[in-house]
Amino acid sequence: MLLQRLVGYSQRISLPPCLYAETPVDWLIDLDANGAPRGMVDLRQGSGKQKRGQSHPAPTLGNLRTSAIMPLLLCDNGGYVLGLAAKGKKSERVQQQHDAFKQLVAECHQQLQLRETRAVHEFYQHHFAKLTVPDDYDPAETVAFRVNGQWVIDLPAVQQFWAKYAASEYEIVGAPMECLVCGRLKPAVRRHYFPIKGIPGGQSSGMSLISANADAFESYRLTEGFVSPICLDCSERALKALDALMRDPNTSLRVGKLVYCFWTRQPTQFSVVRLLDDPDPNEVKQLLQSVVQGGTPSQPQAHDFYAVALSANSARVVVRSYLETTLSEVQRNLAQWFRWQQLYAGDTPVGVFQLARALYFKADDIPAHVPETLIRCALTGTPLPMSLLQLAIQRNRAEQGVTDNRARLIQAVLRSHNLL
Repeated sequence: MLLQRLVGYSQRISLPPCLYAETPVDWLIDLDANGAPRGMVDLRQGSGKQKRGQSHPAPTLGNLRTSAIMPLLLCDNGGYVLGLAAKGKKSERVQQQHDAFKQLVAECHQQLQLRETRAVHEFYQHHFAKLTVPDDYDPAETVAFRVNGQWVIDLPAVQQFWAKYAASEYEIVGAPMECLVCGRLKPAVRRHYFPIKGIPGGQSSGMSLISANADAFESYRLTEGFVSPICLDCSERALKALDALMRDPNTSLRVGKLVYCFWTRQPTQFSVVRLLDDPDPNEVKQLLQSVVQGGTPSQPQAHDFYAVALSANSARVVVRSYLETTLSEVQRNLAQWFRWQQLYAGDTPVGVFQLARALYFKADDIPAHVPETLIRCALTGTPLPMSLLQLAIQRNRAEQGVTDNRARLIQAVLRSHNLL
């Protein structure tokens, strides 16, 4: 169900093409129509170690790219594109990478016969030695091609060629199976290539939301991704939609080692993140008044609402909880949440992080399940567990005192059980 809702959300946002991802492109090799080089254009911004390339949709293999020689179409590092070895790289292997990249360019042009692909092919056949590489170019930086002002990787035919080539050549998909998301009979993903990044405590290179790489995860003689067959389109849309939710501060909230994502079936101006992270007293007051009056603040009451809590476990994403409800129900529960923690009339509401932080000596000690519990109870109206009360009392003992935020949390626990 989660994957289906993410695919539904992907229909509302702009996504890169199949087997493309937003990539920092550092340099452009500028060619004329005949493939003669006009020079290398520096796209980096910033200074020193803060220099970053221009973000642009480019071919990718995500977490499937290993130590094997696997060129990316028309956009790769200096080893593949220019045959230049970075520090610590063997020149013999770099030459193999360069040859594989040129072979892919030739195959792409042979099939598409576009003037832009011809220019790149001609560049490698006749003009490669004419290119002057700037002194400050680092072979680890990403290089793409531009022909007469046109980024070659932006051409629809090139994008379609790459999707078909990579899916087959790198065995991303296998035999046709019924997709668990869309229900259609389509080639199932052997390995889900798109990595999820940005979860605290997770691998910087990204983690997998769906994976099966051990016998314990296999059944019915199905291996790898075939244990839960999903087509490439649904896999891409779901994972890229989740990535977009996590990147948007309006749809994601990070508390300690947890990331919570929120979205609705239809666009809405109501911000759950703002209310849970740093609630504005006037907005909370407006929410309380609207719920008492039996309405919702300028929003239809039929919006479907979704929320998922994520944390990291080594190379995998952990789905700690998933919620489906309506926006109006969430608004009623949030109004109750703020009433639970209100110490006195006019008391300023606080965010989830401040409540969780009140239970521990330092922020790094907050385990993922504590903010997940607080947010889930706030959204669903479920009574807070008594274990939070125990943690608050233990912290009071350790500090020999009671802070306002711990008092709010203690009161919220008791009120949620109708004990106060």
